[in-house]
Amino acid sequence: MRRPLITVICLLALALLTYAKLYRTDIDKPETFVLQKIFSTDSDPLVDFGSRIMANPLLYVGQNQSAIIIPASNGTLTALDPDSGEMMFEIKLATPIGQSAQLVATPVIIGDKLVVSYQCLDQGVRSSHRLVVIDLAMKTFDARFPELIVTAEQASSDKTGMVKFNPSHAFSHAALTHLPRPNSALGYVYAAFGNAGDNQPYHGWVFEIDLDAWKNQGSDHAIRNVLLTTPEADCPVTMKYGTQEMICGGGIWAPTGPQLFANDKTGEPELLIPTGNGQIDLKRRDYANTLMRAKPGLQFDAECDEALCANFDPKQPDEACIASCKNLFIPRLAAGNKPLKPTNGECDNKTFWECLAWLDYDLGASSPVKATLKNGQSVLVQPGKDGGVYLIDASHIGTQYDRISIAETCGTASDPCPAAWMGMIVTQPRVTYLDGQAVIIVATFNPDKSHPAGLVALKILENSGQPKFQRLWQYPAPNAPESLLAFRSHPSLPILSYLGNTKEAVAWVVDIGEPGTLYGIRIKDGEQVAKQILQGTGQALSAPLLYNNTLYLASISSDTDKAMLEAYRIYIMD
Repeated sequence: MRRPLITVICLLALALLTYAKLYRTDIDKPETFVLQKIFSTDSDPLVDFGSRIMANPLLYVGQNQSAIIIPASNGTLTALDPDSGEMMFEIKLATPIGQSAQLVATPVIIGDKLVVSYQCLDQGVRSSHRLVVIDLAMKTFDARFPELIVTAEQASSDKTGMVKFNPSHAFSHAALTHLPRPNSALGYVYAAFGNAGDNQPYHGWVFEIDLDAWKNQGSDHAIRNVLLTTPEADCPVTMKYGTQEMICGGGIWAPTGPQLFANDKTGEPELLIPTGNGQIDLKRRDYANTLMRAKPGLQFDAECDEALCANFDPKQPDEACIASCKNLFIPRLAAGNKPLKPTNGECDNKTFWECLAWLDYDLGASSPVKATLKNGQSVLVQPGKDGGVYLIDASHIGTQYDRISIAETCGTASDPCPAAWMGMIVTQPRVTYLDGQAVIIVATFNPDKSHPAGLVALKILENSGQPKFQRLWQYPAPNAPESLLAFRSHPSLPILSYLGNTKEAVAWVVDIGEPGTLYGIRIKDGEQVAKQILQGTGQALSAPLLYNNTLYLASISSDTDKAMLEAYRIYIMD
């Protein structure tokens, strides 16, 4: 039957509108994202990681094929096809007979080499810490790098004793960091250690590993330099939790590990090392609960003014003293900040630094990021486990420009905090730019039922050379009911994407739960552009991996407690 002319015209108009919607080039209209699950390893009986995935999934791009590398905590490394999730190959880390491997620190990929740091457990006790190199192209261990067992010994600050690296009181949690070097084929790798709990004695250790020397001269020549954060041979403990007494400590355990940035003036690399709770004492070279800046070679000099710091008090350090330090940042409240006052009264008679230690609110739980202001100045942004975020001069890191509290202290009088030790921030922020202005994205959480938590965006304002934070948005909005239900425990680490016609920055983060929830939040206005209920719970403190418009997430089955990888492809909709 012949269609009336008006019907034909309408159909043509609808087709044109559909074509315009699919192929439009207007970049002003906000885009939304649809996520489609492409696979979950939970449904593949041939893929069984055997334990949780504490380290981040990694992307390996080889000459012939790419792979997603999954470092499971039992020491099994599995390579998966990025499109199907099928297993390509599997490697198990070696241990002494009768012992088991534990892999928590995210390995690092250097070309075709995968450098892995892991610990061997003898009946649950850490007996040794080891590094190996895997040739991903050959799918086996690289025999040119003999197994490296970590050892170290340094003199105490008062020269009365020796501090030995104690495997049972060290824990490998921080990601490995790679530094290419001039006249070096493979460069250096930095491996950092803290402790899994508060058992004393423990210290913070960083090892600089020369990959060329390891390959050419053997494992005995691999460790080039060592940094010890608290050189104390004697760590007497009288209380149950060692951190509360502010002794020794200084562990390096932030999931993203030490950070490398280039010096603005010289271009030379600098290593920024956030340390955990313990003793701060400049006279004894104790640098717990600080941010340390070291050069390659791990030579560290705080460069604090000796006269101003002559009477350093760890419990109440002088403001002028700590501000004078060129290469050391010690956290403190800013003008207008409220003191730390948990409702249970634990800090009523304590200084800010005593309260940080007492509540286990160590600065070293998170890693810093570097941002460039419109005027060309560089600043560092360092979150604190206490819910504060610090704005620091990148050239003289003792200078604190601002501190803003973005997460309220857990607990109220009627809603006691169920896990005060968790704090409210354990993350690494992300930095992006809107109209040339730096924007910082920080993931927060709160274990109570009374305080909102989630993603917080901060702008950095410039006022006559005095940078300052300003809130841009928070998701979920603080007055939304969801803000008291979501983000009750450590979320994933956030990542950024720049996809679609607009290339707008979007933050992706997983709220861990049963099931977990993946959020995509647009940076410019804090609008939700994607929300995906996961098959599993997600994995706390793990960073999603973005590759070819696909997000790969470490997760755990709520039903079987089985670790898995979930993959979701991102489709952009107008």
